[in-house]
Amino acid sequence: MGFRYGCLFETEWQEAQVDLTSWWKAQPSRIPVGKMGYKRSVTLAGPRMECEIYPVFGRADELKARAAKKNMTPGKQRKLNLKRSEQHLIRLLDTNFTEKDVHVTLTYRGEVPSYEQAMKDMRNYINKLKRYRKKMGLPELKYIYNIEGGKDRRSGYNIERMHIHMITNGGMNREDLEAIWDNGYANCDRLQPNERGLEELGKYIIKQHEHGKRWCASRNLKQPKRRKSDVKTSNNYVRRMAYDMQAVAKEQMEKLYPSYRFVECKVFYSDILDGVYIKVLMRKKGERNEQVRGRTQNQKRLLPEVLPENDENEGRRI
Repeated sequence: MGFRYGCLFETEWQEAQVDLTSWWKAQPSRIPVGKMGYKRSVTLAGPRMECEIYPVFGRADELKARAAKKNMTPGKQRKLNLKRSEQHLIRLLDTNFTEKDVHVTLTYRGEVPSYEQAMKDMRNYINKLKRYRKKMGLPELKYIYNIEGGKDRRSGYNIERMHIHMITNGGMNREDLEAIWDNGYANCDRLQPNERGLEELGKYIIKQHEHGKRWCASRNLKQPKRRKSDVKTSNNYVRRMAYDMQAVAKEQMEKLYPSYRFVECKVFYSDILDGVYIKVLMRKKGERNEQVRGRTQNQKRLLPEVLPENDENEGRRI
C-alpha cells in the first residue's frame, strides 16, 4: 500500500480548468507544495517501477484527510476500488509475465451460459491445462483471467457476447492450448509488452465488471514489492519536479535510479489538502551493471528494506 490519501489527490495538472503549468512558469514560487515534508515509496513489479512522492501531514492535516476519506461518496468509493484493482492487476502482470507468455481469448458457441457456469468451465479448463503441463514436464501453471459479457443481472438481456481473457505462462503448443477449450472458440497470441509493460492489456481485460468479481488469479503468482524510504524529500525538490515534470523529473529520477529509464511523471493536487502528489513511472534498462554496483551510500539509502505488496480486496484468487 502506498500513500494512503492518494485518493484525495484526484486532479491532474493537465486536467485543471486553467493552464497551471504556464502560470507556474511565470511564477514558480507559487507552486503549492505546502510547508510539510515529503517522502518517497517505490513499488517494483518485474521491470516496472512506480515511484510515489507524497506529503507527510501534521496532526491537523492528518485529521482533515481522515475525515475527507471517511466521507467519500459511494460513487467515489467504487471508482477508487476499481482503480486499485486495476493498478494491482497491472503490477501482477508485469511481475509474472513477459513476451514469452500468452494471452488467450475464449468464447462460447450457441447459448450464452450463466456466469456461474462460465466459472465452472474455467475451473475445468485450468485443471486440464495443469494436467497437460505436468505430463509435458513444464513449469507450474500461472494465470490471470477475467470473464466478460453475458446476461445483465438487472435486465436479463445479453449486454455482450460472453468471452474470457486469460493470461498464462508459455511453453505449451499453441494449437494444444486452443484445442483444450471445448466450449467454443479459442485464440492465442504472444504478449507484447511496451515501455509501459502490460498496462494496456490490464486495462483492457478489466474494463467490464458486471459480475462484481473483477478478475481471478492463481495462488502461485509473485507479488509486487514495495520499497519504502525514510529519507525525506525537500519541498524545493518537489517544486522543481512539479515545475518541469518531464525534464527535471527525468533527470532527477534517472540519477537516483540509474538502472531504470524514465517513462512519465504525473503531478496531482487536492481541493481539500495542501501539497502535491507525484507519481513517476520507470522501466528497467537491463541487468545491474557496474554503475549500479558503484552507487553512492546516499543513493543506497533511497532503496531500503523490501515490504510485501498489500493486495487486500484487490482481485479474487482461487
